[in-house]
Amino acid sequence: MTHSSINERLKILVNTLDLKIRTFSHEINVSEATTRNYLDRGSKPSSEYLEKIVRRFERVNPIWLLTGDGEILLNQTAEERAIYNTSKNGSVNSIGTNHGTASQSHSSGMAAGEKPPGDLEVENERLRQENSRLLSQLADKERIILLLEMQLKK
Repeated sequence: MTHSSINERLKILVNTLDLKIRTFSHEINVSEATTRNYLDRGSKPSSEYLEKIVRRFERVNPIWLLTGDGEILLNQTAEERAIYNTSKNGSVNSIGTNHGTASQSHSSGMAAGEKPPGDLEVENERLRQENSRLLSQLADKERIILLLEMQLKK
């Protein structure tokens, strides 16, 4: 089994978390230039940098981050696995989330549009994650607004 480099895994992680490089860097309290050195120039990240990632993003699988073995995220949903598997076959920068809906016909006697219990759990988890991501983005925007207001007052 071939493994991606630590630099490729960092790119995959930033995309999986659906963050811009600047936001990712801010979240782990490092400069954007430091992260870009690791992503674009192939510099090897320090253990301190990797520790900051694992501490800030608790769902990141440290084994995957260090070796490429296992899943990117701990307790990864089926949708997250599908996104990662799709990205392995394509460009690292093309990771995304399908927010559309698909209809299936079931011959199990369920009403039209009704989902089986397992599908509801997956959908609930996806919605919780989306909510968490949106709350994080909102907090980022609030911080940006505050910083801009502070600059205007100077």
